[in-house]
Amino acid sequence: MAVQAQYPSNVLLLNRNGQEMKNTIGNEYLMQTQQQQHQQQQGGFLLDQSHMLFNNNNGVLGVNPRKRARESNINVGSNDLTIQINKQRDEIDQYLQLQGDQLRRTLAERRKEHYRALVGVAEESARTRLREKEAEVEKATRRNAELEQRVAQLRVEAQVWHHKARNQEANAASLQLQLQQAMLMQGAQDNNNRREEGVGCSGEGEAEDAESAHIDPERAVMMMSGPSCKACQGRVASVVLLPCRHLCLCTNCNAGVDTCPVCLSFSSSSVEVFLS
Repeated sequence: MAVQAQYPSNVLLLNRNGQEMKNTIGNEYLMQTQQQQHQQQQGGFLLDQSHMLFNNNNGVLGVNPRKRARESNINVGSNDLTIQINKQRDEIDQYLQLQGDQLRRTLAERRKEHYRALVGVAEESARTRLREKEAEVEKATRRNAELEQRVAQLRVEAQVWHHKARNQEANAASLQLQLQQAMLMQGAQDNNNRREEGVGCSGEGEAEDAESAHIDPERAVMMMSGPSCKACQGRVASVVLLPCRHLCLCTNCNAGVDTCPVCLSFSSSSVEVFLS
């Protein structure tokens, strides 16, 4: 209380501010000394240059040592920062280049794998289509072989039926000839019997004998040439109906008949035979 009464408050504040200023100047001088030592350890060029500037501008530096220290710190920090920035930029560029090369290699490898996959799919599809075509060709070949075998079988059957028809024709002609001979022999025998018995010497009896012994030439020719058509009864039958296998129609009647006139069964096809 006595001190406050003896000294005014502004004097106390002035002394306090002076003490703080001394402390600040001491701290700055200590920091400046440490920075100078650090600069001496890193290299002597900046230290010599700072000493030259200090000797040439002694008055200015002596007047403002804080500004000199701040400028030195800024120069050193800016140089270090520039070096670090350049170094980091180089590292980033190198890293980006490495990543770009790796990305290009990865993309090239994936592109190759994709192409290989596409080629594999195309080859598999081609093999599948080829197998399908081979199966179709094999099926068509089997079908052609079956059809050729069926045609050969039908040809054999047609030849067999032709031979059968010729045999039947020969049998019919032989039977017709035998019948005609039998009828002639029977007529001659009847005439002989009548002459021996002496019955009926009139013209009427002779006419009856001649009529009984007469044979129609057209009928004999038709019977010698083959069986007659069952539809028109006027032409020779030359068509065999299938599947019943009856030789019963001529070529003209075959176009308008779909059932066999002998067995009345449905006719699916027909074969024409040539009788000689």
